[in-house]
Amino acid sequence: MKRPVLLSLSLLLLLILIPGCITIQTPPSGNTPPAGTSSVIGTFVSNPPVINPGGTSNLEWNVTGANTVSIDHGIGVVSASGTRAISPTESTTYTISATNTTGTVTSYAVTTVNPPAPAPERAAPIIREFSSTLNYDGSSTLVWNVITADTVSIDQYIGIVDASGSRVVAPAAATVYTLTAEYLKGNWANEVGTVTRSVTVPAKVSNTPWVQY
Repeated sequence: MKRPVLLSLSLLLLLILIPGCITIQTPPSGNTPPAGTSSVIGTFVSNPPVINPGGTSNLEWNVTGANTVSIDHGIGVVSASGTRAISPTESTTYTISATNTTGTVTSYAVTTVNPPAPAPERAAPIIREFSSTLNYDGSSTLVWNVITADTVSIDQYIGIVDASGSRVVAPAAATVYTLTAEYLKGNWANEVGTVTRSVTVPAKVSNTPWVQY
């Protein structure tokens, strides 16, 4: 009778001790890589990658296995996945950094900003009049009228003048006077445009006032 009792006690003891010797391992989470594995930057893009000045793009990212995730250009620490609206004034390369115990991994996304469209050029000035009238004393009077010019000038030592006016001249010989109307075109190169007109003034024929009959 003693042997069956001892056998039963031995089996009962084994049933009590065996579960304590068995360790059941829980499989790791799908978002947590095994120890010693670097972070993984699955996605880091700029969408859309090209914008016009003043436009907006979105940075989109998805990172696994990182303790901290950050993006430069003032964005800072972010969650493991997300989006962020950006509006750079010039083409910019953004860097995302994912860090865990093994170190830091990085990835890049470029947002390209198109150059501004060139401004339409201004219309050229209009020289409504530039003429010469012979006076009774043999001198001549230049008369001009210009619109939408930034500066107006006349050669033969007259220089810059108002947009409209008159000037008495008495050249010793027949002389060509040229009026120049300048304007800033307003294009990307900031070019200066000119419009000119010329008139021939005869020589002063007499120092004695003319007599009109």
